[in-house]
Amino acid sequence: MKILASDYDGTLRTEELVDINDVHAIHEFRAAGNMFGLVTGRSMESIQTEIQKNKIEFDFIVANNGGVIYDRDFQRLQVLYMDFNKALDIIAYIKTLDCVSYVINDGFHRFKFSVDENQIDHKYGNMPDTNEHEEEVLDRGKISQLVVSLNDTMLAEEISHYINTNFKGYAVAYVNVNCVDIVPEGVSKAEGLYFIEQHLGLEHDAIYAIGDSFNDIPMIEEFHGCAMMHARSAIVEPAEHVFISIEECIAFLMKL
Repeated sequence: MKILASDYDGTLRTEELVDINDVHAIHEFRAAGNMFGLVTGRSMESIQTEIQKNKIEFDFIVANNGGVIYDRDFQRLQVLYMDFNKALDIIAYIKTLDCVSYVINDGFHRFKFSVDENQIDHKYGNMPDTNEHEEEVLDRGKISQLVVSLNDTMLAEEISHYINTNFKGYAVAYVNVNCVDIVPEGVSKAEGLYFIEQHLGLEHDAIYAIGDSFNDIPMIEEFHGCAMMHARSAIVEPAEHVFISIEECIAFLMKL
């Protein structure tokens, strides 16, 4: 049995909808006795919608870059939360930035707040601001992830460096497409996959991970790493294999 853990945006989903050939390949892969899971920076609320819209079959979901884990029946296995006071400090810092918006994730739901409405929001342009006031969201006292939407790659790298330096021990930031993902210290896609490995009793050597962005590097390095051909060199370099699609990746795994 082989296990394929796939990033979502930029890997399985490269257009508005997931390619039907990839969907069929996943079906055949699982029908042959293998397992397929999604490992994403998205919230559970978001990825569940995508799964249902694209009719993706799966065996597990690792969301929030590893901090939120669900099984094939959408039953929660784990949610990790940020230190609340440190999260408030990070939100205060975000509000000083030249960013478009930020999103607060409570472990399942996400709440968007605009910062500069004059900028185009490439990350969350189709997502309206929440109807709730920020104080109402914060009164819940639980934050599992913060996402900063912005249009400047250099600024994204600066934000990531600032968070990883000034909030070391409390939070870790990953540069992603048009955004920076901020999660509790110790959270990564690799750690999320290690949880799945232990929870399901899987063989480490049977797990393959594929992605295309910086937040995918931990799982690419820790498991049999695969990268998308369009990924930047920093993502491709540690990978054992490079593919143009999930369909091609699965075809390779089915021959092993």
